[in-house]
Amino acid sequence: MVHLEEVEDRDLVREQPGPYEGGDDNDDEGDYTDTDSSLSSASDFPSSSFAASAPQESALDRIYALKDMIPPSTRRSIMNTSAGIYSALKSTAFFSGKGLYILSTGGLMVLVPYMMAMVEEQQIEDMEREQKAREMGSEIISPGAQAAGGQQQGQGARASL
Repeated sequence: MVHLEEVEDRDLVREQPGPYEGGDDNDDEGDYTDTDSSLSSASDFPSSSFAASAPQESALDRIYALKDMIPPSTRRSIMNTSAGIYSALKSTAFFSGKGLYILSTGGLMVLVPYMMAMVEEQQIEDMEREQKAREMGSEIISPGAQAAGGQQQGQGARASL
C-alpha cells in the first residue's frame, strides 16, 4: 500500500510583503522612489558587452513574434478578411482583363476595316477633285479647245460606226 505524506511549501507559509495595515494614506507616498535616476541607458554599457548580450534576431523574427500578441480569433478574422479581399481583387482583375481583351479585339475587328474603307473613300474623293481641277485648268488655258476636240472625237466615232 502507498503512504501519502503532505509536504508544506515554505514559500507559501512565509509572510509576503504587502500594503501596511492601519497606516496613514500619506505614508504610502514614501514607498515610491524616483525611477528616472535608476534607469540605465545603452551608453552606460560598454559597446562590446552590450552587443554581445543582445540576441541576434532578424526583423522577420521580430515580426513573426508579434503574432503572439494578437489573439487567435482576431488573427483568424484578419486572415479571412484579407483572403476575401485578395480573392475579390484577383477575380476583378481576371474578369477585367478578359473584358478588356474582348473589347479590344472586337474594336480591332470592326474599326480596322471601317478605317480602311474611310481611307479608300478619301482617296477616291481626292482623285475626283484632282480630275475636276485638271478639267477646270485645261478650260482656263484653252477655253474652246477641249470642247472642239470632244466633238471631233465624237464625229470620228460616228463615222467609223
